[in-house]
Amino acid sequence: MTFGSLFAILPLHSLAADIEAEKARIGGSTKSHWNFGPLFEYRRAAPGPSSFWAVRPFYSHVDAPASDTFACDVLWPLGTYHYHNKADWWRALIAYGDARDDDPTWSFNVFPIWFSGCDRKDDGYWGFFPIYGHHPHFFFMDDWDFILWPIWQSYSVKDVRSRAILWPLVTWRDEPRAGVGVWPFYGTATQRESEHGYVLWPLVTWASYLEDRDTSGAGSSWMFLPLYGQVRRARESQTLVLPPFFSYARTDKATRWRMPWPLVDVLHSSVRDRISVWPFYETIDGYPYADKGRKEKVEERTRRYGWYLVEDSELESDRTLETRFTVFPFWTSERRFSKAKDGTRTEVASYTRVWPFWSSTTVKGRSRQRVLELNPIRHSEGFDRNWSPFWTFWECWDRKDGRTRHSLFWHLITWHTGERRTE
Repeated sequence: MTFGSLFAILPLHSLAADIEAEKARIGGSTKSHWNFGPLFEYRRAAPGPSSFWAVRPFYSHVDAPASDTFACDVLWPLGTYHYHNKADWWRALIAYGDARDDDPTWSFNVFPIWFSGCDRKDDGYWGFFPIYGHHPHFFFMDDWDFILWPIWQSYSVKDVRSRAILWPLVTWRDEPRAGVGVWPFYGTATQRESEHGYVLWPLVTWASYLEDRDTSGAGSSWMFLPLYGQVRRARESQTLVLPPFFSYARTDKATRWRMPWPLVDVLHSSVRDRISVWPFYETIDGYPYADKGRKEKVEERTRRYGWYLVEDSELESDRTLETRFTVFPFWTSERRFSKAKDGTRTEVASYTRVWPFWSSTTVKGRSRQRVLELNPIRHSEGFDRNWSPFWTFWECWDRKDGRTRHSLFWHLITWHTGERRTE
């Protein structure tokens, strides 16, 4: 995560632009390179040709035509602009926006008081919070309208309209998921094949379920906080004592104990085992939850000590192996291997950091090293472009021509070692 994410939610195309911009800044075959300590830097390289220049800490930009990428920063993280694959995104203090070349969508926002833009149907929208506004897609809501929020609002989720007066006090929802609530006194709601209700929320809640295709089946549940609750469904049974602190749950694929939560949490399932004694120890074996975007199954083996202070993990598939060991923030070691059919492994990338003294990155046999390394976060490209040269006492990286380029004293002295390859 970069520090810029503290100011706005970074779109995916902006993250891709930042990564591509950093590749262009440090990669390629250098045609010319000028430095004046950490204050000024200019670099031009192939392919593209790509260019990078910076007057730190005031301004920097990367232009990489080969990857359709442009990024610039003004007193980062106060202002930044990214362009990648026909989409751009920008931020200046609490204002931010984005647009695309291939459709009419655009947005301009000043968080949290103003938003405006145009959707893919070329329909405009705007809002001045909390006075009045209409937004086509806000968080998980569609067609969100409000007047003097929270006095009145209306929105839809999956084509079901919900309305509220003095939200969350009075709410009601249309069919087929009809519901009404006068919070916190009484409320009912329909969720797919289930009916939910409450009295003096959250003290007394209940639900009844019909059989469906992808949850725990028919049955019922109820809870009387803070004393007791239970779930009895076709494929799930759960008992809670002093919820949420003590519970035992069993399904057709897993069992889980919390004794008490969050101190002791034990899960055994057909695809994943987890034991957590918080904040001292955690072990995970099985398939990770966040593997839906991967092309093949990945098996996870993780050990943590001191609530993420020390972490030892592996992610392994039929073709790759990724290992990571960290003692935050002082030591980080990451390795990525490709696996052949005969089981042999070939290291294709690595990263090592001894904070705050040194870091080394190697990708496909080409390495880059830096002394000092004050940034404890690896993927923060805007931070590197604009601030890291001020404390980079020594840096070296391999060039495509076979030589290694060194810089010393904040880029005031540079030299090359090794022999230039001739094609």
